[in-house]
Amino acid sequence: MRSRSFPKSVLVAALGCLVLSACGTQRAATDHAAPAGSAVKATTSPKAPLTAEDQEVRFIALVGQAIDSCSPDAPGDKGGEGAAVPEGLVIEEEPTRIYGPGETPPAVPGDAEEAPVPLPSDAPEPPSPATGSAKPKQPVEVPLPSNEKCYGDWHADRVVEAFKTQRANGYDAMRTKLTALDYPAARVHRMPDHGGQPRARVDLRFMGGHAALEVTGTGSGVIVEVFGAPETEDVKLTDVKRKPRLDTTM
Repeated sequence: MRSRSFPKSVLVAALGCLVLSACGTQRAATDHAAPAGSAVKATTSPKAPLTAEDQEVRFIALVGQAIDSCSPDAPGDKGGEGAAVPEGLVIEEEPTRIYGPGETPPAVPGDAEEAPVPLPSDAPEPPSPATGSAKPKQPVEVPLPSNEKCYGDWHADRVVEAFKTQRANGYDAMRTKLTALDYPAARVHRMPDHGGQPRARVDLRFMGGHAALEVTGTGSGVIVEVFGAPETEDVKLTDVKRKPRLDTTM
């Protein structure tokens, strides 16, 4: 499976679109504000909760920080797959030939052997599969390339650090803490408790990425595991089957 990198220009464009959307909403609200000089009560309104767009803007800012941390030029040893090519070494890809009208690509060895063999006219029809008997396959965990592993590790480290001073006393407390760390509520998904401790998954997938977190509460903080999920949008993170692994002592 080919992984996709996150070009900084595309990241900035996505961030800009969300910021403009949020600004438009704010301006519309301002247009309906009371005119200057009108009687307004001197009361402080409670801070409005962040909208889904605002939460996604903050998450994209986190994505940018993680990408910067994992770039080859970043200090430390968390560089991704984008290692610089040594000077003097030129890597050329073989051009793909385009065939015009009347031209055909060369034959591939084995084509003749793989051609279907016609059945005799008196051969019985093969049985047709029963309608509705096949169940959709459960999506499974996918491997992460090194650049996405670094990206996931960056998020895992900050989550572990944040829970060192605050235990996750139940899923609600865990979710509140994760959203306070600028992970949108729509990206935090509840999972069945593990050993009586709350558990959640955080969807880090962005523009074709696969990284996700599984956060499990412990007696002193949390355990965070990075794993890969299929990139397709119709795959729910809660449905992804993890690979068998040894249980971590809590």
